[in-house]
Amino acid sequence: MKKFWIVFILVAVLFGGGFGLLWYTMSNLEQSVTIDGGVLVWEVGGNYPEERDDSFWGQVRSGGEMTMPEVLFSLYRAAEDDRITGLMLDMRGAAIDWAKVEEIREAIQNFKDHDKTVVAYMDGCGTRDYALAATADRIVLSPEATLMVLGLSAEMAFMRDTLEKLGMKADFVHVGAYKSAPERMTRSSASDANREMITSIVDDRYEALLDMLAFSRGVEREVVVGWVDQGMFAAMDAVGAGLADTVMYYEEMMDENFPDEETTYLTDYSLDHPKQGNTDYEVAVVFISGVIMPGPSRYDNFQGKLAGSETVVEQLQSVGEDEDIDAVILRVDSPGGSALASDLIWRQIRKVQETKPVIVSMSGLAASGGYYVACLGDSIFADPGTLTGSIGVFAGKMDRSGMYEKIGVNREFITRGANALLFSDEGGFTPTQRELFQTYLDEFYERFLAKVANGRGMTRDAVHEVAQGRVWTGRQGLDNGLVDGLGGLHRSLDSAKWMLGIDPSEKVTLRTFGGELTFLERMVIKSLREGGGISLLLGSLTDWTGMGSQTATRLPASLLLEALREDGTLAAVELMDGRPVAMMPFWIEVR
Repeated sequence: MKKFWIVFILVAVLFGGGFGLLWYTMSNLEQSVTIDGGVLVWEVGGNYPEERDDSFWGQVRSGGEMTMPEVLFSLYRAAEDDRITGLMLDMRGAAIDWAKVEEIREAIQNFKDHDKTVVAYMDGCGTRDYALAATADRIVLSPEATLMVLGLSAEMAFMRDTLEKLGMKADFVHVGAYKSAPERMTRSSASDANREMITSIVDDRYEALLDMLAFSRGVEREVVVGWVDQGMFAAMDAVGAGLADTVMYYEEMMDENFPDEETTYLTDYSLDHPKQGNTDYEVAVVFISGVIMPGPSRYDNFQGKLAGSETVVEQLQSVGEDEDIDAVILRVDSPGGSALASDLIWRQIRKVQETKPVIVSMSGLAASGGYYVACLGDSIFADPGTLTGSIGVFAGKMDRSGMYEKIGVNREFITRGANALLFSDEGGFTPTQRELFQTYLDEFYERFLAKVANGRGMTRDAVHEVAQGRVWTGRQGLDNGLVDGLGGLHRSLDSAKWMLGIDPSEKVTLRTFGGELTFLERMVIKSLREGGGISLLLGSLTDWTGMGSQTATRLPASLLLEALREDGTLAAVELMDGRPVAMMPFWIEVR
């Protein structure tokens, strides 16, 4: 009997504690999203991915962060919202690419065009944050802020020597002088063609940076060159040099610029979905974000976001068959990937075009396989900083025979057929196999050229001239006929309206495959963003499962793993079995 009461008490405590935590969590959900109006406050920080990972752990991992389309459409909607009187940018370190910087700058400029004041506040920031803040009417620094405008650099890392130490050797065949993605594993330094390409990209981005800062701050380009060459400024020095307007603390800044006004946070505003009446037209947005791979779209802890051809094709089939959908925007943010998966998506896009227009909106990346799926677009738009092109292909495998020897593993093979070990990791390609592979890839490259030529209305030779694996910025892509115009998601939506014969100011219904968030989902995301009860509950779960460990993320090995996932290396490794790969030099990172 005594044991019974002991067990009963333990169960009661556990149940009571769990119920208490659940009650605390649900009490947070009772708060609805209310918009008070006044100044819109945006704490600018994070990655702003193109799509939300709707899985349970995806929400935990992201902390309910806003997506790029949510940011853009919320800013454009707020600019026309009479309840919103101004915009305050609280710069907190945005880890976004240059194309997203330019796209957000356009949305901020639109806010100003509606005669609403924009103020940027910084405790300290780098080049990308400053490029965003410079769009504001006024830049305010905290008294001890450090402002760094350090210019641009592109990092190229090569792993051939590392692989040799491990007893491995990468063996690749490629088409195109600039198809340099395999160089990361096959060389110790950049080839001349690769260095020429990267230099061209950095030069283009640097010129664009000078132009945007000179325009935003109303100074000559030579002044901006001086800022960049100095690089680092204390708060008062930045004001004296013209990079900022004044120095004060946050509360003082709010009192001076937005006195007696209510505040609404952009994260809350994005969850406020006022009911929209029926519209005459519907436009679907289909996302292709991440490395393009066969199978379903997914988030892999090792490979990162993967755009699965199976999922994308199903979505395209759905919008193609839906008679209520009048046009499709294909939002591409991908360095490419599997040639087969890219071709399957390309074919389905062509089928959709039989009944409705397809407009392509390029985000940070639309290169190689990412351009393959984009080249059919009735109109293609890119931001000036988009990386696109990389029309080419490569394939290869990893020779691990030295590694097996180092660890004392002796392997024997009994084979039939001259090429039985074609994809084996025991040795590289023979001269005959290399010739076979080269012919195969040359034929794929010609089909790639033909698809681009057909989509862009160019000759094969004209495409080849700008292809050969070369990566271009969006601005260069416009000059070379690879895109039709410069602009982001909003520009693509205007193009869709134009193709439907309606005025850009007319409202249309946007459809995505994420679906409309339910009230409960909005409240969960709100709680995650604010660190409320849901965050506590899920935090305890992630601690219990080990998924939320912060210690591991600080270890060098974990940081390396994260870097390899972010730049696509781990996803590319899966394709190192001889399959054709249409991927840009995925290690390019312009800071």
